[in-house]
Amino acid sequence: MVNGYVFDSISKESLIGVSVLDESTHAGSISNAFGFYSLSFKSDTAFISFSYVGYKTVYRKFKITNDTSFSIPMVTGAVQLNEIKLSVVKKKVDNGAVLGQINIDPKKLHTMPSFAGETDLLKIMQLMPGVKAGQEGTNGIYVRGGNADQNLILLDDAPVYNPGHLLGFFSVFNNDAIKDVKLIKGGFDAQYGSRLSSVVDIRTEDGNMRKTELEGGLGLLSSRVTLQGPIKKDTISYLIAARRSYVDQLSKLIKFPVPYYFYDLNAKINYKINSKNRLYVSTYFGNDILNISQDKIEQYGTLSGFGFNLLNSTGTVRLNREHSSKLFANYALITTGFSYDVSGQFTSNSILVRSTIRDWGGKADYNYYVSNKHFLKFGFSATAHVFTPNFISTSGEITEFIKSRKPIPIYITEYAAYISDQYKLSKRWMINYGVRASGAIVQDTPYIGLEPRLSLAYQVKSNFSLKTSYSRMRQYMHLVSSSTVSLPTDLWYPVTKEVKPLYSDQYAVGAEWNIPKTSLRFMAEGYYKKMYNVIQYKEGAEILLNDNFEQEILFGKAEAYGAEFFLQKNAGKLTGWVAYTLSWSLNYFDELNGGKAFYSKFDRRHDVSIVMNYAPTKKWNFSAVWVYMTGARFTAQIGQYFVPNASLTDVNVVPIYTDRNAVTMSPTHRLDMSATYFSPQEKKFKYELVMGVYNLYNRASPFVVEIGRSSNGSLIYQQPGLFGTVPYFAFNFKI
Repeated sequence: MVNGYVFDSISKESLIGVSVLDESTHAGSISNAFGFYSLSFKSDTAFISFSYVGYKTVYRKFKITNDTSFSIPMVTGAVQLNEIKLSVVKKKVDNGAVLGQINIDPKKLHTMPSFAGETDLLKIMQLMPGVKAGQEGTNGIYVRGGNADQNLILLDDAPVYNPGHLLGFFSVFNNDAIKDVKLIKGGFDAQYGSRLSSVVDIRTEDGNMRKTELEGGLGLLSSRVTLQGPIKKDTISYLIAARRSYVDQLSKLIKFPVPYYFYDLNAKINYKINSKNRLYVSTYFGNDILNISQDKIEQYGTLSGFGFNLLNSTGTVRLNREHSSKLFANYALITTGFSYDVSGQFTSNSILVRSTIRDWGGKADYNYYVSNKHFLKFGFSATAHVFTPNFISTSGEITEFIKSRKPIPIYITEYAAYISDQYKLSKRWMINYGVRASGAIVQDTPYIGLEPRLSLAYQVKSNFSLKTSYSRMRQYMHLVSSSTVSLPTDLWYPVTKEVKPLYSDQYAVGAEWNIPKTSLRFMAEGYYKKMYNVIQYKEGAEILLNDNFEQEILFGKAEAYGAEFFLQKNAGKLTGWVAYTLSWSLNYFDELNGGKAFYSKFDRRHDVSIVMNYAPTKKWNFSAVWVYMTGARFTAQIGQYFVPNASLTDVNVVPIYTDRNAVTMSPTHRLDMSATYFSPQEKKFKYELVMGVYNLYNRASPFVVEIGRSSNGSLIYQQPGLFGTVPYFAFNFKI
C-alpha cells in the first residue's frame, strides 16, 4: 500500500483532484479535498504518475516495503496565461460515475470580463449549463428548476446562508482567498444533503508554508488584499484576506453621497502536527452597512433616518487524521450565522427589526481505500439551528401601531449519516451507490427519511463515456421572501409541525467526449427532476413581520426537465467554452392558477453562454463573454372591467390577468469584453492592468416590469433595465 499527500512544491499547499495512476495496471485514484491519496500494489515495485492541470506530470518508481508513505511535491509547468481551468470532471484515470459536476479554479478566471472589474465566483457559475441567473447583475443561481434557497453553499464545510452583498451584485467570496470550487448539480454523492438542487463546495487557501506573499487588487467599486506565509516554516502557516467596497467614498465625488459599503474578512491557520495529523482553523466575517443618520436627512433628501446591517459569519475547526494507510478521516466543528438589522428613525419615533440564524454543529467524514477498484466513504453529522425571527423594538408614537416584542426562538436539530461505495465492476463499468439517512427534530416533531443515490458509468472508449444517475434529496429549511431580489427582509425558516420537509427525485443521463487530436471536450446531459412539498404564497400574503406565516403558505409540486450542452477548449492561444441549456420548469398547486400547471418565474427556455479567451503573447490577454437568456416570466394584467359598488354610488375597477407567469419579459443578451496586460513574470513585483467594458453595446436587460399608459390611454408594460454600458479599470498585484 502506498499513500501520502500531493502538494505544491513552492507553497506546500495541498492539491485537490490530482490524478494518481498506477502506470503498470492503469488503475488509480484522485487526491481528496485535503490532498490525500492511497493506492494498492500486488508487487513490491510501484510505478506511479501524478498529473494535474497547470503542473508538470511527476513519475516515481520505487520499492515498496510494507505500507509506504510517499508525499509528492509538484512543480508548476509552462502554463500559458490564457489557460482557463474550468472543467467537467473527467480525468485520465477512473474517477467514478461522476455526472453533473464542474470544478472551478477562480484564480484562472480573473481575466474574464466582469461587472466593475472584479471577477465574481457565482457569476461565473451562471455561465455554466443548467445554472440560470436571476435578475440583471445579481449573483443568485437557479439550478435545474430549483429556487435560490435550494443551493447548499459551503465555505470550508460551513454553510453560507446569504452568499451575496446588497441586491446580490457582489458575492461574499474573495477570489484571492479561494483555492478550489466544486459545483454539483446532479449525481450527488451520499455525503452531501440538506438542499434539493445543487452543492457549491468552496475551499479556501491553506496559507503558504515556505514564504510570505502579499497580493491584492484595486477595482472600480472595491479593493482587496491577501497576506499569507509561514509562522513556522513547513509546520504552521496563516492566511488573512480582506476586501472593502468604497461606494460611500466615490459617491461623495459626484456630490450624491451614498452611505453604504460592505467588507469581507477571511482568516485561516494551517498546522501540520505530524505526518499523520493536521489541524485547520478558518473563519469568515462579512457585513453590509447602510446608515443615513437623522442629522443628514436634508443632505440625503429623505424624510427619516434609515439603516441596515447584514452580518455573515462562519467558523470551522478541522482535524485531518490518517488512521492507517487505507483510512483517512476529517473531523470538523462548525458554526455559522446570519443576521440582519433594519432600523428607521423619524421625528421622535424609531423602529428596529432584527432576525438571526445561528448554527452549531459537528461532523466526521471517513475515506476508506479498500483497493484500487473499491473506495468507501461514510460519516455522520449533527447541527443545532436556532432561528430567531422578527425581533421588534419601537419607541415613540409608532408604538400604538407596532409594539415592541421579543421573538420566540425556533430550535431545530438536523442530523445525517451516510455511506457510499464506489466500485469498478470491470474495465468499462463503474458504479457509485449509497444512501443517506437524514432527519430533523423541531417542536417535538421528528422527521426522518432515506436518500438513496446511484451513479453508473460505462467507458465506451478511453475518450468517450456514458453515464446515468439517480438522487433523492431532502431539505429541512426554506427562504421566506416577498421579493425576487435579495433584500434584507428575506428570512430563513425551518420546517415545523405544519411545514413539511421538501424532497426531490432527480434522474440524469449524459455523455462525455474528449475529441481526438484536439483540445476540445464535449458534454451533453439530460435530466428530469420532481420536487415535493414546494412552497408558494397565497395571493396578497403578508410575509414581513408575520409570525404566523405558516397560514400564508401553500404546498404543491414542481418538475423540471431539460438538456444541457457544454463544449470546452482548454489549450492553445484561444480557449473558452460554449454552454447551452434547453429547459422547462413547472409548478402544480391546487389553490393557484385554477389548479392548472404554471411556469416558475425563472423558467428560461433558452440559455446560451459563450466565453472566449485569447492570449497572443505572454504579456497580453483578451477576453469576451456573450450571454443570451429567454426573459423571466410574470403574470400580466391584460385588461380591466368596471362593476358597481355595493351602494351603487361608484364603480370598482377589477383587473383581468393572464394565467400565472404566462408572459415572458424580453430576452436578455449582453456582450462584455476585457484586455489584460501582464508584467514580466520573472520579477518579484508582478502586476496586471485590466481594462474592460460591461454591456458593450448598451442593451439594458429588463430588471422589473412596470405598468404604464400609452398616448391613447391603454395599458402598456415597460421593462426598464438596470445597467447600460459600464467601463472599468482594475489593477492586480502580487509580491
